[in-house]
Amino acid sequence: MTAVAAVLEATALAQFLKGSYWVYPLVNAGHVFGVALLIGAVVPLDLTLAGIVRRVEPAAAATLLRPYAIAGFLLATVCGALLFVTQAGDYARNPLFLAKIGLIVLALLNAGLHARIGAGNIRLGRALAVVSLALWPLVLLLGRLVGYALG
Repeated sequence: MTAVAAVLEATALAQFLKGSYWVYPLVNAGHVFGVALLIGAVVPLDLTLAGIVRRVEPAAAATLLRPYAIAGFLLATVCGALLFVTQAGDYARNPLFLAKIGLIVLALLNAGLHARIGAGNIRLGRALAVVSLALWPLVLLLGRLVGYALG
């Protein structure tokens, strides 16, 4: 992994981002905005799917909020990958970053399970929503801790 990280850090894109006065901060802001959009959509969706908030039908909440969660995730992922290449070696060795990536994988698997079987099984759907309510905020927390650990 160290060799791959070194290659990524040496790319013209990584060098451009490191040296840019405006682009790197804009990419960082894009990552933060993507995470905000993701968490801002996932939390009310999961609260509804878990049966904690009952003002909106779960199917209506999913129809409304899932596209925003997906858009936020995609924006955070693209911007996060751009941030990663600037310090790939440091990130690849950071246990907080590795834990964050692991939790993202678990959260995505959880979301996939919910989309496939959770909607047809109310108890399972509620349990998966509660798991999601734990996973995504943990991803956010670890992301912030990574920023402080590398900063």
